[in-house]
Amino acid sequence: MNLQNNDQDDLKHLSKFMVGLQQDQERLRDIQAKYDHLTLLGQMLSAGTDITSMRTDFNALAGILLGQLASELHNKAILNLKSTARIAIDILIRNLFERTADIGFLATDSDICAYAQACEQDPPAVRVDDPQRVALQARFREYVRKYSVYHDIILLAPDGSILLRLNGDSVGTRSSDPLIAASLSTADAYVETFRPTDLLPGDDSPLIYSYRVMSKDGSRPIGVLCLCFRFQDECQRIFRNLVAESDWTVVTILDADGRIIASSDVYQFPVGARIAQVKDDACRITRFAGREYLATTQQTQGYQGYMGPGWQGHSLAPLNHAFEMAIAHEIAQVPEPILAGVLETASLFSPDLRAIPLRAASIQRELNRAVWNGNVWLSRDSHALNTSFAKVLLREIGNTGVHTLDVFSQSTTNLYKTVVSSVLYNCSLQAALAIDIMDRNLYERANDCRWWALTSAFREALDQPEEVQEQQRQRLGAILTGINRLYTVYHNLMIFDRAAKVVAVSNQAYSHMLGKTLQTAWVMPTLGLSDSQGYCVSAFEPSELYAGRHSYIYAAAIPALNGTGTAVGGVAIVFDSTPQLRAMLLDALPRNRDGSFVEGAFAIFAERNGHIIASSDETIAPGTALAIGREFFDLRVGEGYANIIEFNGRYYGVGSRMSSGYREYKGEVDAYRNDIVALVLVPLSKRLSQCDVHDAAQRQARNDYSPYRPSGDDVAEVASFYVGDGWYGIRLEYEIEAIDAQPITRIPEAPSWIYGCIVHQDQVIPIIDLGSFLPGAAATAGDRQIVVVRGPGKQMRFGFIVDELGDTREISLSQLEAVPTSMGGTTALIESLVKPQGEDPDQRILMILSVQQLLERLSPLESAMQSAALP
Repeated sequence: MNLQNNDQDDLKHLSKFMVGLQQDQERLRDIQAKYDHLTLLGQMLSAGTDITSMRTDFNALAGILLGQLASELHNKAILNLKSTARIAIDILIRNLFERTADIGFLATDSDICAYAQACEQDPPAVRVDDPQRVALQARFREYVRKYSVYHDIILLAPDGSILLRLNGDSVGTRSSDPLIAASLSTADAYVETFRPTDLLPGDDSPLIYSYRVMSKDGSRPIGVLCLCFRFQDECQRIFRNLVAESDWTVVTILDADGRIIASSDVYQFPVGARIAQVKDDACRITRFAGREYLATTQQTQGYQGYMGPGWQGHSLAPLNHAFEMAIAHEIAQVPEPILAGVLETASLFSPDLRAIPLRAASIQRELNRAVWNGNVWLSRDSHALNTSFAKVLLREIGNTGVHTLDVFSQSTTNLYKTVVSSVLYNCSLQAALAIDIMDRNLYERANDCRWWALTSAFREALDQPEEVQEQQRQRLGAILTGINRLYTVYHNLMIFDRAAKVVAVSNQAYSHMLGKTLQTAWVMPTLGLSDSQGYCVSAFEPSELYAGRHSYIYAAAIPALNGTGTAVGGVAIVFDSTPQLRAMLLDALPRNRDGSFVEGAFAIFAERNGHIIASSDETIAPGTALAIGREFFDLRVGEGYANIIEFNGRYYGVGSRMSSGYREYKGEVDAYRNDIVALVLVPLSKRLSQCDVHDAAQRQARNDYSPYRPSGDDVAEVASFYVGDGWYGIRLEYEIEAIDAQPITRIPEAPSWIYGCIVHQDQVIPIIDLGSFLPGAAATAGDRQIVVVRGPGKQMRFGFIVDELGDTREISLSQLEAVPTSMGGTTALIESLVKPQGEDPDQRILMILSVQQLLERLSPLESAMQSAALP
């Protein structure tokens, strides 16, 4: 995350509250103290033990690491706050979009229009016991039974007189609210009102959708219909899905002026209070009631062009609790081999993050080289002062190098885990969003079919002994077409009679179905429904009513007019599942900061058995199975699960959430059950790991710089190193030095075993390719070093590339063994072998190279090298 200066100041302040950072800070401080002491002692001793530059590098890298850790913890906390704020406002706006369609459709209801016109022409019709009034109030009750997002329905005359309301006449008989005039004259399809009103006295946050009711001939407005939305109830439902009881996050909805209109914690942030908004999609420290919070304000993305009343989602967390959820709990159940593979191959780590372990290894390598060279120097200079103390100091520096690498490895792993856990958290959050969107959307579908089944025109046409005539069919088809024009989520609407014969359709592409008898499994159960709250839903399967594609079909019985509950037919609504379900999944896909989808991420709706019903990836067809673990599907209602899997040759973070329904839909009182799982999959790598461990890391972990402890004085001092698969050594009686790798110049017409040459101490020296002589001794690619050797007297220097430096060891001469003749031509370059001791963790054979043999092979090149040095 790129932070501006003021953001850096904020982050420095915020790091004080990051519990997950403290352990890493303590470990790094301990190492830093060791560097300070060892640097001072090394400068005093001056035995190749000055580590001032390494100490400087360590301090710089420690600062970078802690900064990155703080940044990632900050990023995860921001992800939580931004996601909850954005989801809260987007879910609310989606809900309100459905309300804008409801009011426009219900205001054209024939029963409501007839009653308003009757009141206009015959005022006595408003009497409490008037049959038409009683019938319409019962119809209002039926509407709210199905669309339980409303708590009242009010029908007013153009002059503000209340003609009828669901909740009786105890709240006054007339209104002077300006929404009446606005509803009568608006050019829009609805009027949205959110402020105190005399229609709902005592309600501090009423949300009303209203529109005019027109005369039968459509020539003039004869009333105003109001739908009163359960605003606070709906907001609390949204908040409960986003904020757990143990979570300190507070989610609020703000109006355009920054006034709180809904709050998940009214004690901390009461409704009506004004709060500082955070602009520009940022996350900032804010103050409220004397307390500091990390806060963000998120604008809605809107839904199908509807942007709502200008409200915003606003989430906050107290600073002393804001980073508790940033700890990487999400990866606790990830198997260690999978996690190790992800940390090795993950493509979501930035170059800065990947550079940290490389720089830590560089520091460790420099320390290792300093210790190696220091031990070589002490062994060669028999008159050195404080030799014993110097060896102890070198050993401690070496241990500090290993410890440095270990601490950076642990801290970097923690850093990587935080990044990965953020992805898993986001997958879980987006899966929960996807299933919530689906449940809420299909709740509306269950409501629609039941409400339209009560349409008077449908009941009158079907409640006759004879078949529906052609003229009636055309009239019913026109009504269905008009409804379908308003509710575009449907592919087709259909009416069938008590014999299951199709009477009318909204989509003329299915006119060939008219007069045909429906044979599908849901038809007879639908005709058997006796309660207006009942409905049936098809299995998600291919249907001729949806051009052979997979879909849900919702159906409800059309009841007889006599009130017996007998069905005279039914309404079937064919959900346009292919685009609609995919749109829901696309809305739930994780996005980058620029709003683009995360590359390779996809989302799925699937049944409990793993069969896919929809995917954001168009190449994944409905009806196919998603081949991942059963743990993602074997969930209780509303339960979620997240983990990392191997899938299609990559690692994926996966979050899943089982549906729990919405309000009455699939609730305890609903007979309908359909367990659907939403899954969000985000790629973490472009490949799977090819190995479990790094050999170099193993070597460093094993290398504790513990020399053999032979008895007596007959010992050989050996400096060891690793090349390829082999562990080699050179006696310290020669002049030896390890230097950092540098560019090697190729020598034309040189023997194949000469890798090239370098300039060292103003002298050109050849670099030998040990792999040409010794099987398995080819240096690997990557960070390498060069060991420079000089024989006795004035013999030439030469060097060879090594992968890692080992330790220096005092080895009893009795442990040196001759080279077996079976080793063939390599025996000339290896003068002796040292078998592993019982306590040796390496359990490797140490091969002592013959410097004299190497010098003899190089002697023909000595004059050429001297000539090359003359210029």
